[in-house]
Amino acid sequence: MKATRYLPFLKRGLEQDGPPLHLTLFVTGRCNLRCRHCFHFAEVAEGLVGPTLDEIRRLADSAAGMGPLLWVSFGGGEPFLRSDLAEAAAAFGRHGLRHLAIPTNGLALRQHELTEKILAACPDTFLSVAVSFDGPPDVHDAIRQVPGGHARSMDAVRDLKRQARENPRLGVGIIVTVTSENQDSLAAHLGELVAELRPDNVTINLARGTALDESLLEVDVARYEEVVAAKERLRASGALPYFDFPFAKVAVARDRIMYEHVARVARSNGTDLGRRHLPCTAGTLSAVIFEDGSVHPCEILGTPLGNLRDTDWDLAELWRGAAAKALRERIRDTRCKCTWECAQADNVLFNPRQWPRLALKTLLP
Repeated sequence: MKATRYLPFLKRGLEQDGPPLHLTLFVTGRCNLRCRHCFHFAEVAEGLVGPTLDEIRRLADSAAGMGPLLWVSFGGGEPFLRSDLAEAAAAFGRHGLRHLAIPTNGLALRQHELTEKILAACPDTFLSVAVSFDGPPDVHDAIRQVPGGHARSMDAVRDLKRQARENPRLGVGIIVTVTSENQDSLAAHLGELVAELRPDNVTINLARGTALDESLLEVDVARYEEVVAAKERLRASGALPYFDFPFAKVAVARDRIMYEHVARVARSNGTDLGRRHLPCTAGTLSAVIFEDGSVHPCEILGTPLGNLRDTDWDLAELWRGAAAKALRERIRDTRCKCTWECAQADNVLFNPRQWPRLALKTLLP
């Protein structure tokens, strides 16, 4: 992948208004698990089918008409339960999408076949597939409520790594979510996972919002920081190489700053962070589209910009509307903040005030 393909996005950090660069699309609410820390449990219980393929194509065409997308993530539910997932990916890939991310529990039967189809359908897109783990086998299986799930997810990563050896546009990662139930064992288990599976990257999430079992949300921030520190040690040792795409070192530096800020927000308990506040770009640079077509700035706030079903899945009409403008002003004026890592990563990368720190962190070994 050529570095020049990223140049159109550089000036976006200096603009107050413009098209989104990052979309999270919940392609289905269907799931083969009932994870106790899941914030999307109501939609999963209902088994929402998600947008049709035709609706996804209209959405992708509208987004492309606004400007190029840097990153799309397919959420759920379990995305690989959609048999037409490759066609959904191609709706964005045909417009030159740079990155497609798919988080998965690793237990869908057709995940490897669909991964191959996505790679073939999107020849200009870097695909990252990340499998979730929630601690050692007994802890993981208890949180995800599936006996033997940890072992099956390990096998899924091994198979994905074999696929990646045949295609450099496939990155294979793992995702860990820090909860009250795994916070004392996750840092150590992370080292075991990396040694055994050799993933390209580890994504660390702090349990947030609501949950099927809200007791899992009571996390000691220091334990979250221990998991982050474990990841940094693995990266510094060379055991965790990160994804192979242009400006990957910038992404590593972004994550370092982002994790620091997430911990700071979590520790603040809602108080103002003063000069350390990062203005939120949710609803300005990014949007979350749920299965019912509702468009939100993020997964946390709970206030939509509108619904795509009212605009025939034309995102541009909603994006430029009065409701979207009012919500952006609310986010700015209330100095909205949260611990959702995806939003905070954008807040770091596209905030010019962070660029000196980002440059310094990029130079670190």
